[in-house]
Amino acid sequence: MTHKGSCLCGKMQYETGELTSELDHCHCTFCQKFHGAPFGTYAALEDVATFKWISGGEDVGRYQSSSHSARLFCNACGSSLVAEIEGGKILAVTAATLDDELKVDGVHHMFARSKIKWFDIAENETKYEEYPPYMDQFTPTD
Repeated sequence: MTHKGSCLCGKMQYETGELTSELDHCHCTFCQKFHGAPFGTYAALEDVATFKWISGGEDVGRYQSSSHSARLFCNACGSSLVAEIEGGKILAVTAATLDDELKVDGVHHMFARSKIKWFDIAENETKYEEYPPYMDQFTPTD
């Protein structure tokens, strides 16, 4: 199944193949600042080769937020679109930029140690103080 997404102004449009059905709520300080929210919500691509820009790709903004992670965004409206990890070995789209329905089987919270104090993670939700196990090869930077 393919998914399509776009930014707020519509200039940037992308398409992906299958996305993970479990979403990542990232509470790191980079995500908090970049999204202007308690966390950023991402859906990772099953196969990074399936990602492509449909329009606006030549105008994508890129911010290297850590030694292993970059944020891709629309230069026109500022919408956060993609997290690029390890030079593109892992790609995750910001879930709210998807234009179609995503089947979600669950969520987990990562970097819970950095969460904003006024936001509570529900007791029944999975949380990791730093990276989840599938990303434990990375060194936390926040």
